[in-house]
Amino acid sequence: EAADMAAQALGLSRRQVYVLIRRARQGSGLVTDLVPGQSGGGKGKGRLPEPVERVIHELLQKRFLTKQKRSLAAFHREVTQVCKAQKLRVPARNTVALRIASLDPRKVIRRREGQDAARDLQGVGGEPPAVTAPLEQVQIDHTVIDLIVVDDRDRQPIGRPYLTLAIDVFTRCVLGMVVTLEAPSAVSVGLCLVHVACDKRPWLEGLNVEMDWQMSGKPLLLYLDNAAEFKSEALRRGCEQHGIRLDYRPLGQPHYGGIVERIIGTAMQMIHDELPGTTFSNPDQRGDYDSENKAALTLRELERWLTLAVGTYHGSVHNGLLQPPAARWAEAVARVGVPAVVTRATSFLVDFLPILRRTLTRTGFVIDHIH
Repeated sequence: EAADMAAQALGLSRRQVYVLIRRARQGSGLVTDLVPGQSGGGKGKGRLPEPVERVIHELLQKRFLTKQKRSLAAFHREVTQVCKAQKLRVPARNTVALRIASLDPRKVIRRREGQDAARDLQGVGGEPPAVTAPLEQVQIDHTVIDLIVVDDRDRQPIGRPYLTLAIDVFTRCVLGMVVTLEAPSAVSVGLCLVHVACDKRPWLEGLNVEMDWQMSGKPLLLYLDNAAEFKSEALRRGCEQHGIRLDYRPLGQPHYGGIVERIIGTAMQMIHDELPGTTFSNPDQRGDYDSENKAALTLRELERWLTLAVGTYHGSVHNGLLQPPAARWAEAVARVGVPAVVTRATSFLVDFLPILRRTLTRTGFVIDHIH
């Protein structure tokens, strides 16, 4: 299934995907291991003639690494035109894509989107996080959704829900999400971690959604902001039990969480554009739009819509990666193996739930006003 997904995302045949997998396994772990010519043409010999390589390199600098942010398709058309004009062999689109993928991602983002956007790839001290595989670093954050939902029975407005989202830094895949009417808490963090670590197929069946969402597994490190729910005893205890490390953003440095925040921002913009009942980001944007009167989706229907949006996002070319997140995941899994998933979801969740302590007296104890 992973090979089929990778083939579809990359526009290759299944056989070509397995050729890339073999190169990755036999290579040094670099993206350039996948460049045509690294095998079959002799060590150090590329399959493209040197003049063609020179054309690609020059156009990358002059036409691709610019603020105009040309798409891969547009850039390949330019390469084709120049090669034909010079009577050179025209490289395949996938070959050009691999040349792009071999570039330093920091340089690509800085040249195409500016220094502020490049900060999303930075870690402490201005260096990129040392992330080389899926699940090595997962960012989690919350937001209140810019949409009013209705109840299941009478379809009356009941308020704005909250979204908790988990992002894999290496692949930019959405690993998990939770939609709830309750404000962010240790419970919503625990529910999100269950969604991250467990097989999503039963959950997708419950939503009546037919799509592949194979990105699951237990994180090695959670990178979080300094909110109370991320510093709870429940989260610390659960992470200790399951060997998950915790790390936090430096105070006053919001760009350190830019990866998950950018994806949340994209999701909110899609909601503004497509769903009835949006509250927009602020009153000025909302104007005289009657959000409550227009509200139409239940919490479950919103969750289903967000799930389908995740599927679309995974299959779309990511500006920072220059490939779809799903393809990045498939490529990485072929190199390091499929991550193990948690099979006992309820037991895993219990390990992350809050603890209530009460003093036992001769008359017993009270929880939630119940003696």
